Amino acid sequence: MTELPQATSRRELRERERAAELSRSRPQPGGRDRPSRARSVEKARPVRAGNASARPVVRRGSRARTIGSRLLSLAAMMFAGAIVVGMSLPANAFYPAASDSSNGRATASSKAGQSVTVSSDEKVEVGARDKVQVLSWAQVLAQKYNNGAKIGGSGTGAIRWPFPYPVHISSGFGPRIAPCKGCSSYHEGVDMVPGDKAAIFSASTGVVTKRNDGSNGYDSYGNVVVITSKVNGHTVTFTYAHMTTGSSALVLGQTVEVGDFIGLVGETGEATGPHLHFEVNVDGTTIDPIPWMTANAGPN
Repeated sequence: MTELPQATSRRELRERERAAELSRSRPQPGGRDRPSRARSVEKARPVRAGNASARPVVRRGSRARTIGSRLLSLAAMMFAGAIVVGMSLPANAFYPAASDSSNGRATASSKAGQSVTVSSDEKVEVGARDKVQVLSWAQVLAQKYNNGAKIGGSGTGAIRWPFPYPVHISSGFGPRIAPCKGCSSYHEGVDMVPGDKAAIFSASTGVVTKRNDGSNGYDSYGNVVVITSKVNGHTVTFTYAHMTTGSSALVLGQTVEVGDFIGLVGETGEATGPHLHFEVNVDGTTIDPIPWMTANAGPN
């Protein structure tokens, strides 16, 4: 078989390929094709790079993606810059500057057909702001009872004050800062301060329902007497606590008349000084003694 010379161009190579295809399609003598020759044509050597000009392949999809990514990066940078500028400028930078007259700093203004002149010596008096003070409930009570005011006094009715003269209050009813380690932070009575060893008198007629002079064990109320009475159909108990040791002769179950002697002011139990701890309980509820005593015994 005669070997063809090497193709010198792409055109010559394509022509040889077409000729080979035609020869394969034609019937060969003897009824058999000669594959060896066809294969030799198919395996023709490629065109040398030096003999044919090669054109670079351009991928349009890759180029479009590159341009799109660059545009997206540019848009992101512009958006970030706009945010930085917006956060760095004051809020009023985008509003037109107000004139002096709109800010109330003008000394003269005019309109068509009229004029208004304000003297530069004109002054406007501005009142001082009221000072607001926030007080706790304990501070309110302290101001109420520690301002030199006195309660109590003589009386002849069925309900009387424990002292027949006005006395000071050192601690009122309700929440407070505990004055001692064993003292309560919620005061269920009032502390009356007439002076050490001052005589205490019964606020009503009733029966002694609690009595502890120390012989029945320790009591934070110290030497204490509780008298239960009936007042206007209600069960009312009166507590007299922190009395001087041995100053009260009352016993449990004894009947006491209004105005009878109870004992002497002391500081037994949990106390910071001589005083009478006075409680009022109406139908099982401990209440502020001052309003109730004022309503039933009078202010003095």
